[in-house]
This record gives sequence, C-alpha cells and structure tokens, in this order.
Amino acid sequence: MRATSLFSVKRRAARIFGTGPVFFDMHVHSQYSSDSALSVKTIIRSYERHGILPLVCDHNSIAGSEHVYAALRDCDPGIPQILAEEIMTGDGEIIGLFLTEPVLPFLSIEETLDAIRDQGGISIVPHPFCSYRSSAINRSALDRTISRIDIVEGFNARVLTDAENILAQEYAARNNKPVSAGSDAHTFIELSHDYVILEPFFSPADLLKALRNARIRFRRMNPAIHYVTQIVRFAREKGLV
Repeated sequence: MRATSLFSVKRRAARIFGTGPVFFDMHVHSQYSSDSALSVKTIIRSYERHGILPLVCDHNSIAGSEHVYAALRDCDPGIPQILAEEIMTGDGEIIGLFLTEPVLPFLSIEETLDAIRDQGGISIVPHPFCSYRSSAINRSALDRTISRIDIVEGFNARVLTDAENILAQEYAARNNKPVSAGSDAHTFIELSHDYVILEPFFSPADLLKALRNARIRFRRMNPAIHYVTQIVRFAREKGLV
C-alpha cells in the first residue's frame, strides 16, 4: 500500500495548510526507528484527528518522514516538505530538517552540521541536557558549535526532570537561539500532547522566524515511558512484533 493512500478522501479538503496557526510537534519517531512502536499509518491518523503536524525524525533515517510527508502533501500540497533525521554524530545527536537526502551517521558534529547546511536544511539540538540518554550531545561539542546550530529543543517530553528542560531553555536564551518543543514520541500515548503553536511557514527561514514568537503546549511524560521503549526495542530485535 502506498503511503499516500492512507488518508481518507473525506479529509482532503478539511484542513488547508497556511490558513491559520500551525500546531507542530517537533520530535516524533516512526517504525523506522528501532525503538519506536509508531507506524507511519498511526502518525498520519493522529494528524488526521488532531491536526498536529509531526516532525518525523527517525534515528539515522529519513524514510519515516518521506512516507509521512508523501501522505500529508497528497492531502494538502501546501504543507512544506520537511524531511528530517535524528543523526548520531561522533559527539551525540543532532536533528536535521528540510533535508533532501539522509546524512551519514557517526561523522563529527562539525561535518554533520556542514552536511545539513549543504542540503539547505537547518538543525535542532535535541534534549541537550538529558541525563538519561548517552546519545545526548556532549557539552564541549555543544559549546563549540552552538553558533552553527539553529534551534535548541527547550521542551522534550521524555527528559527525566523539568530542570533538564529549564537548562536547555536557559542555554538557548543565553545564545539567542529559538526553542522547539516535541513529544519525542515512540508510542501512541505520547502523540498530540506536545507542540509549538506558530504562524504558517514554508521554508527553513520562515520556521526560524516563526519560532521566535511561538507558543508552547507541553506536558512532560512519566519517565517510566523509557521502559516501554526498551521493551519495544527488545521485541523488535527478537522479531516478536
């Protein structure tokens, strides 16, 4: 089944991108991340129901965002093509968005930022002060490249404490960077709770400008959600799901 066939015909004229505020969850994982239980179909149906645009940024893959945005743009061609990837660099994770092709993992953070910029994309540093994830960017790499990073994720629903998000927000403010908010969803129950509300955007420059005046809708998840992710990863590795 083609991804574009997942939208029901009744939805095709129901929502026109750019006619009002955009609700944008700026961190979602699909089945193309090994630890996510979210199918492409589920993500599309969530948008269909709630109208919250997902930034699908799978680990070292743009396949999930390709499938989701093919469906979204088939429904409404006004939605910008936002292919994204959460890229593991040699210094921790960086999200690239508005990509045209995958960025290779395990490059240095400088090389990764170059590759994103060469595609005309922009970058988000996700969960920069998360104490749970070893994949979070290391502080020395963050400090030496923050001038080249476009957005700091100031609200991540999967960090262990509110203090870790506050550190990210303060760091963004000190460095004059806009902040994003994302569910970091890997399961159905995480969708539709966390997002930015901003003016319509059609390009990377538009998004960066709109984020400066965005409103945030956010609720941090219970940290036990990480145990669910571990179970999902194990089940997928064993071929149980």
